[in-house]
Amino acid sequence: MHIIRIVVRMAAFLAWTITISFTILITLIAIFLMGRKEKARQNSIHKLFQRFLKVTHMILGVRIHWSGESPKEPSVVMGNHRSYLDAVVLPTSFPIVFVAKHEAKAWPIIGWGASLIGTIWVKRDKKESRKATRIAVKERFDSGYGVVIFPEGTTNKSPELLAYKKGIFYSCAENGFQIAPVAIEYRDPDIAWVGGEWFITHTLRHLGARYIDTYVSFGPIFKNNDAEKLIVDVKSWTQKECTRLRELIDSKA
Repeated sequence: MHIIRIVVRMAAFLAWTITISFTILITLIAIFLMGRKEKARQNSIHKLFQRFLKVTHMILGVRIHWSGESPKEPSVVMGNHRSYLDAVVLPTSFPIVFVAKHEAKAWPIIGWGASLIGTIWVKRDKKESRKATRIAVKERFDSGYGVVIFPEGTTNKSPELLAYKKGIFYSCAENGFQIAPVAIEYRDPDIAWVGGEWFITHTLRHLGARYIDTYVSFGPIFKNNDAEKLIVDVKSWTQKECTRLRELIDSKA
């Protein structure tokens, strides 16, 4: 039964991702040819992406248990990073772009689709790339987008969060961007993609589960012109909330 579920889900997800990617591409071409404004582009892509998330949840069996209130206006949405699934459990009411590691850009289908929705690719070991990313984030905000970023920079299974990358916090402090922190935990902690395991083998191991229960909690808005204080405040809230979610999940086991 698990093998059948894995095969069906993998085939359905790939087919759905290809379909939505081509739909986005065609939509972008149509908007360009018709000379429509940036706002029309934002709204169209946002609606398609939200549809992509909803269908993906159904295909993969993702059940999200919410707490807190998601931001109502464009924000820098910052979450702890457990898994590649993190990117599909954070729907927002406003158009968003992601900041992601450059290596993922080459992933077949997923990387291509992410590029179509305007993902900002960063080479974290390159100073020039980090600087270009901060500029790109400001440009997206000025255009009315929110930004989703995982400041740990990589996935992490440990209860203790990794050190946060500081660049985005300085951008927020300098430009007055508000930060909406979010804590993410999975009922099955092994969904965390760590230890150098291949993406495909890790994914196949977890697609056989009937449901992927995910706990997502949005926190209060943080805004400050002191970047170092932002780092402390945002990470502190996220750490405490991740601990609370883990205790809640374990109490139901």
